[in-house]
Amino acid sequence: MIDFKAMIEKERVYDVVSFFAGCTKGIGYPQLDNFFVRYRFNVVSNGELSKVFDEMLRDGVVNFGNKMLVIKGPNWKEPKFVTEKKYGIS
Repeated sequence: MIDFKAMIEKERVYDVVSFFAGCTKGIGYPQLDNFFVRYRFNVVSNGELSKVFDEMLRDGVVNFGNKMLVIKGPNWKEPKFVTEKKYGIS
């Protein structure tokens, strides 16, 4: 089981968003926001999540699918913590 709490608390916002975008079906933006509200509220309250997400959209790292689904873009790369299989990622 993936330890989302530890991942969100310890990793960069950019890498966490990349991880979720790279999941098979992506993640809904409201769900993504909810993870950060739950485990790292300051990222939402100070606007960092929005800023990083906008940069990632502009750079083609993430894209929007149907119904605000966040999916990987043409310039997406797997975060390092995924290849290291941290937080229970297999």
